[in-house]
Amino acid sequence: MKRIVTGFVLAALPYLTFAQQAAVSASWQQQVTYSIDVTLDDRQHELKGTEELQYTNNSPDQLTFIWFHLWPNAYRDNTTAFAKQQLRNGNRKFQFAKAAQRGYIDQLDFKVNGQSAQLAYDPENPDMAQLILPQPLAPGAKATISTPFHVKIPDSFSRFGHVEQSYQVTQWYPKPAVYDRKGWHQMPYLDQGEFYSEFGSFDVRITLPANYTVGATGVLQNPDEQQRLDQLAAATALKKTKADFGEDLSFPASSSEVKTLRYVQDRVHDFAWFADKRFNVLKGGVTLPSGRQVTSWVLFTNADSEKWIKGLQDVNEALTYYSQWVGEYPYAAATAVDGALSAGSGMEYPMVTVTMPAAIVHEVGHNWFYGILGSNEREHAWLDEGVNSYIENRITEREDPQAGQFKGLLKSKFSGAVGVEGLSASALNQVPYQAVASRGLDQAVGGVRADRYGKLNYGIIVYSQTAAALKYLAGYLGQERFDKAMRTYYDTWQFRHPYPEDMQAVFEMSTGQPLDWFFKDMLLNTYRYDAALSDIQLTDTEVKVLVRNDSPAPFAVPVSTVDAQGKVLETQWTTLIGTEDEQDEAQLNFRREGVTAVVVDAEYLTPQLNRRDDRMKLTGSFRRLEPLRIKPLISIERWDRSTINWVPVIGANTSDKFMLGAAFYNSPVQNKNLNFLAMPMYSFRRNELNGIANVNVSVLPGSVARQIVTGLTVQRFERYLKVEPSITVVLPKSAHSGPQHTVRLANTAIKDQDRDNETTSIQTGEYDVTGGNALQKWAAHVELNQLTSVISQETNSAQATLLRAFATYQRYYSPKKRVSVRLFGGRFLKSSSDFVMGLSGSPDYRRQTAFLDRQQISHAFTAQSHQTDDRDGAFKAFVPVFSQKWLSTLNLQADLPVTRLAVFADLGATDEQVQLEGKSSSQRVFYDAGLVIPVIPDIFQLYVPVAGSNYQNGLPSSRKNFTDQIRFVLHLEQLNPFRQLNQLLAQ
Repeated sequence: MKRIVTGFVLAALPYLTFAQQAAVSASWQQQVTYSIDVTLDDRQHELKGTEELQYTNNSPDQLTFIWFHLWPNAYRDNTTAFAKQQLRNGNRKFQFAKAAQRGYIDQLDFKVNGQSAQLAYDPENPDMAQLILPQPLAPGAKATISTPFHVKIPDSFSRFGHVEQSYQVTQWYPKPAVYDRKGWHQMPYLDQGEFYSEFGSFDVRITLPANYTVGATGVLQNPDEQQRLDQLAAATALKKTKADFGEDLSFPASSSEVKTLRYVQDRVHDFAWFADKRFNVLKGGVTLPSGRQVTSWVLFTNADSEKWIKGLQDVNEALTYYSQWVGEYPYAAATAVDGALSAGSGMEYPMVTVTMPAAIVHEVGHNWFYGILGSNEREHAWLDEGVNSYIENRITEREDPQAGQFKGLLKSKFSGAVGVEGLSASALNQVPYQAVASRGLDQAVGGVRADRYGKLNYGIIVYSQTAAALKYLAGYLGQERFDKAMRTYYDTWQFRHPYPEDMQAVFEMSTGQPLDWFFKDMLLNTYRYDAALSDIQLTDTEVKVLVRNDSPAPFAVPVSTVDAQGKVLETQWTTLIGTEDEQDEAQLNFRREGVTAVVVDAEYLTPQLNRRDDRMKLTGSFRRLEPLRIKPLISIERWDRSTINWVPVIGANTSDKFMLGAAFYNSPVQNKNLNFLAMPMYSFRRNELNGIANVNVSVLPGSVARQIVTGLTVQRFERYLKVEPSITVVLPKSAHSGPQHTVRLANTAIKDQDRDNETTSIQTGEYDVTGGNALQKWAAHVELNQLTSVISQETNSAQATLLRAFATYQRYYSPKKRVSVRLFGGRFLKSSSDFVMGLSGSPDYRRQTAFLDRQQISHAFTAQSHQTDDRDGAFKAFVPVFSQKWLSTLNLQADLPVTRLAVFADLGATDEQVQLEGKSSSQRVFYDAGLVIPVIPDIFQLYVPVAGSNYQNGLPSSRKNFTDQIRFVLHLEQLNPFRQLNQLLAQ
């Protein structure tokens, strides 16, 4: 092991020398000085202003244009990058917004050094444009740029907007994009994916009605307004309870008088302000280690007033601990504002943040990583959000190691029931990452643009997993060395726009450690890390442990000895190389006194997915086996125990009647290589054991396919037995960047006791593809079946080959109303009288549907005639047409405005001519139409035919004729919690 570490250090020495030079070398950056006058019209919800800025070209390049961000135009129409991202992330609110709810910036008239200048808009993004300079701007030269502007403030769809007369004025003025050593960084406004702007100074004057209270970037220059804020703060400080504040959230009339507030600030890269006539104000402050005073403010409405009282303490704690662990806060004040934000729980700006009370520490903390360091968060979101989340977690956990994102669960009386008692926040904070990574749904911490993350991954990976990774790095380096490196990084790069390689260079220089294995291998990839204990040897005084790296990349591994109660006695770290072709091992020697077991990663710091082989006892016949616990609902994987989860289940059908049982399974949260479900159910009518058993072996290939699952399902209900082995391939690897494809092969065998033990064997090949967004979704399915039916007393068998396909498309015409189209076609390539396709639903040869009356015993729940499965022809009415040749249908459905009801219409044709009961002639073309009653939308729906081929003359002949035709569909598979979790994680 010493040889390995020494080799690492020697190999890295030349790089460390270069890194030291790179970290401290001066790098140029542009300078922007703003002077802005703006007036708020709170009746028309508009801003009118003028802007003058001085742009200094400190680059070595001559500039012929300057990219400008005109981000209010992101709210202009449905063609913008913001509008498209809203749909990708499942939000239709902006798509169907009225023109009066949208926003834009116009009345621009740019002049450069007094000369008119052309604005060339990006053809695909109306919220950014090139300002063509009348004369090139030489290195070291300055240009004075001015323009008037008018902004229509949108409703609150994201960060910039208003709710009635509460204003969140952000990304509101024309702003130059960053030009740095890597070139121009023009970017459209996005909801997911934040910003990158030039540092400079601001002198901003805001005119608005006199009874507004404003929180803003910068230092307020108006003595009378400063006095007014102090008076409001004194009055608010006398209120202690929610009753003292009351519940009035109405807006008072705007004052007829106006005031002009002036804010000035240097060394910031943005300016935001928030205005509301209802704000309560609290004022506080902290003394930094240098002795400098910083004023803290919170501005809030009467909603959540008690939480906001504590919010002042949160602002102070953020100022104190970030200054201690990262570097001193350089500004005079920090403000947290209550606002109607529609983009997450908060959003940061220099010196001011709009936030929910629970997110105050995080949002104020952004002053360091978003504000003072000013990284390119669109390209490297983790460098801001993730590093900030790490410090935030440290503040939260400094007095309570269980105060993570699942604090409520850890502290609740249910912690023991679900098996999380005694765990630290670190263990549970890893769970969201483990949930996505174990399904191949994770993305790398770095190297991915913010807008390319899946909606859920943006929070799980960028925030939580980065924070967990940095806590792991701090454990490896030691907290003191980590903090020193972080402070050096801050001191070196404040106000200078660092990149990830700059952070790595500083950390390597400060600690003297080569860290490619962390910053490049771990953060830029989705490797599956796994370390295991190979062997233990004992002496009278020592425990000698052999540790193995089963990962495809280098990996720093903490190994601990523990006592009989699981308390950590001693921890050592070792760096194991690991490659695709070899497993690296190292020996560690521990003191033996009091040791009962050795554990890999006892504190849950590493990003391992498999912890079942992390613990090895010193003695005993079953040194690797852990105590088995039975826990309800869910659990997480721990090194100190094995867990099986369970939940009671009930069921019923007309054959088995009432059934009672329980489902036993390994935790659905973290998908394992081997997953199982056993769900025995006792039929009280038949005194028989029914149920489902399922075993899946899941493999994550790492490229091309996302997941390969080999499974076996055994199912018994209604006196049939189904056995189905299968293999499923899910691709592509990313679940967030385009259509998703699934290929499945299955061999289904069904023995039916009620049909003389008839055995049906079906070999199936299926292909599914799905795509779309919040506005429109589409899917296609192709299925080839080879069907064989054998009756045990006969030697002959019936065989058929069936090819089926359907495509679906649905589109929303309002935020909650949609229309759907389905096209189905099926053909028997080889036919048999034993097998058919159904116009009004499939015969369900593979037992895929939970029919309440498959045996057709009842008069109300009868399979096919009363309950359908929406497959094959999928007619909503029951038209008893079954084809042995070909069948094609068109199915239409549309939600009705105002009411919850929908209408449907189906049109179908088949090769055979069919004589329907009561009809005078046979026919090949069929139709129906009627109403859909969505009792539970997409799960339990009633179909009410009002016209169609199911009626003798196309319409009901009597009330009974009408009511007898009502059908229903019951998609119980949609309630499968395993399926729901998989769908949630793939967002």
